[in-house]
Amino acid sequence: METGKHLPTVAVGAGWNYMNFDKGGAMPMENNFGMIFATVAVPITDWWGGAHAIKRQKLQLQIAENDKRNAEELLLIQMQQLRYDVEEAVQQVQLADKAIASALENVRLNTDYYESGTGLLTDLLDAQNALQQARDQHTEAVTLYYIKLARYRQATGG
Repeated sequence: METGKHLPTVAVGAGWNYMNFDKGGAMPMENNFGMIFATVAVPITDWWGGAHAIKRQKLQLQIAENDKRNAEELLLIQMQQLRYDVEEAVQQVQLADKAIASALENVRLNTDYYESGTGLLTDLLDAQNALQQARDQHTEAVTLYYIKLARYRQATGG
């Protein structure tokens, strides 16, 4: 657009006019008239400023393209980071599952020891407390997984 403002312009036109005045007289008046015209406008007074305006527009176009490319790269990085976050959350849930299984086995053993009289009640209570903490961590891990999954889906549109 900026380049077009500083280029020469050419206009061409044609016209035809026909007149016939006959008022019942002895000499009817008839006239044919045609014309062709052309104009050329060369903006020589603004060449210097025009060249700078064109360069400025080209630079602004390049800046816009760079900004677009940067935004695309940042979006890609963000989506990759969110995918890694989801994968990490899955691993945290799996670790919490293993911790619950381990805590359940510990409670089972301490219950057996206590019931057989070889274990202490405090050991059994500690094992039950550890099981409750493992379940709480599992709940937090699952909640965090769903939060990260929602963020990933929001960013990727999936």
